[in-house]
Amino acid sequence: MTSLKQWTFLGMGALTFLGFILHFLFSWTGGSKIVGFFSPVNESVWEHLKLGYWSVVLFSIAEYLSIKNSANNYFFAKTIGILTLEATIIIIFYGYTFIVGKDILLIDILSYVLAVILCQYVTYLCFKSQPFSATINRICLAIFLFLGVLFGVMTYYPPHIEMFKDSNKKTYGIDIEK
Repeated sequence: MTSLKQWTFLGMGALTFLGFILHFLFSWTGGSKIVGFFSPVNESVWEHLKLGYWSVVLFSIAEYLSIKNSANNYFFAKTIGILTLEATIIIIFYGYTFIVGKDILLIDILSYVLAVILCQYVTYLCFKSQPFSATINRICLAIFLFLGVLFGVMTYYPPHIEMFKDSNKKTYGIDIEK
């Protein structure tokens, strides 16, 4: 049996690897609109937040089957973990680009890795904490699932604000008319 700590470290590697795969999946599939729901379709900050979310979802499927009886607050932990991951990426990206005036690929990659580490650490702490009520975990599961829907829908119907703008092409989301 694999321990919570082992799953935490395994997750760090898995989320990093899955994020790499998801980053390129849209282009590898020739711009599949279905894949665009799960994978970044452009170079906007919003689209890159999907890397973390869907990596966590994919990893969590295998993880849940293994540790569901030994982890407390599973859905609370996953929701807090993904929110930590996304907040870390946003804070680092907008923080350093405000200071240096441009985005730097190496910092973007390292911020994703740091965000993954923090996500897994926070998730682990929640797994080890005292159990919360089933209601809290159900609410967190609903929030977690809502985030997935939001990431997907906003790819096809993005608001025209900076977080959704492709930094290279200056476009938004995916063109569903094509």
